[in-house]
Amino acid sequence: MKSLLQFLVFVAVISAAVAVLYLWKSGSPAVAAPVAISSPTGTPAAPASLKLDNLAAIDREFTQLVAAVVPSVVSIHAVPAEAADPRARILHSLFGGSGNPSASPQLGSGAIISDDGHIATNWHVISAASAVDVQLHDGRLVPAKFVGGDPRSDVAILKIETDGLRPISFADSDAASVGQMVFAVGNLFGLSETVTRGIISAKGRRTSTEFTNEFLQTDAPINPGNSGGPLVDLNGQLVGLNNSVLLADGIGFAIPSNTVRRIYENIRRNGRLIRPWFGVVSQSLTRNLAAQLGLPDAAGAIVAPVQNSPAARAGVQYGDVVVSFNGRPIRDAIDLRNRIAETEPGQTVDVGIRRQGRETTLSVVIEKHDGE
Repeated sequence: MKSLLQFLVFVAVISAAVAVLYLWKSGSPAVAAPVAISSPTGTPAAPASLKLDNLAAIDREFTQLVAAVVPSVVSIHAVPAEAADPRARILHSLFGGSGNPSASPQLGSGAIISDDGHIATNWHVISAASAVDVQLHDGRLVPAKFVGGDPRSDVAILKIETDGLRPISFADSDAASVGQMVFAVGNLFGLSETVTRGIISAKGRRTSTEFTNEFLQTDAPINPGNSGGPLVDLNGQLVGLNNSVLLADGIGFAIPSNTVRRIYENIRRNGRLIRPWFGVVSQSLTRNLAAQLGLPDAAGAIVAPVQNSPAARAGVQYGDVVVSFNGRPIRDAIDLRNRIAETEPGQTVDVGIRRQGRETTLSVVIEKHDGE
């Protein structure tokens, strides 16, 4: 009996304690603390509201960047020669023939690069035109004059006479980094500006064409109507000129801004494009050819100087292998061709050559090329 009484007292005490604890808990209002979800590294992740604020800030930055660039982008209307000639249309209707003289103008984009109206675009956009009109961001349609270009680089320079222009500044394409974010801007079909975003996927890309320059590769989609428009960096500067000729699935190419600027400044200074002349016939080395000639590797370009050329006058000889040009290593004949194209006439360059097992450096004065 005594044991039973002790057990009942123990149960009563425990029940009272549980009841008191329950009442104490229920009487204290619970405050829900923000739940921080750990990141894969174990550090607490930022609250969702903070993440949204950060994304909104980035979105505003992108929007402001595009708004600053768009006024520098124009639409190019290039009218083919036959389409602009009423006589050609009449003869075509009488006798037929290939082609379509009433075809719509070739459309593309361009970038204003000077306060006084110079515009950079692709050569292929205007190459067959007898007349070119430029539509500005504000809707004005003004005639453009062709002032020069380089079909080997697919760059053309136009000039318009009007006011209120906002030129885009040049970035240093040599300083561009693989992986950096870029925007491809164009004026698609003359309707409105289009913007796509991506990164620089690669630098120094070569193509199977006769273009003398190497290209920037980007995954930013480049539509045909955007050809000739600017590829811009996060500073809103032109790092490349979009090119639709080389389009492939998921891959776009842009002419480096340094190539565009070099051609523009050459034309503006000389009134036309003056090509540099080194004066050699070159061939790339192969491993087999290098082994036959007793060379340690296949780097460089084997050359034969043209008689009375800058290279010949500087002492370059038949069978020399050019291994460096103006301080930059030469991989092959294409590389040598591109380095020459980047050089200004009148400039003195140091050319590293390998001859009979020894390397030496020659100073060559690059001259103007008389022909096209």
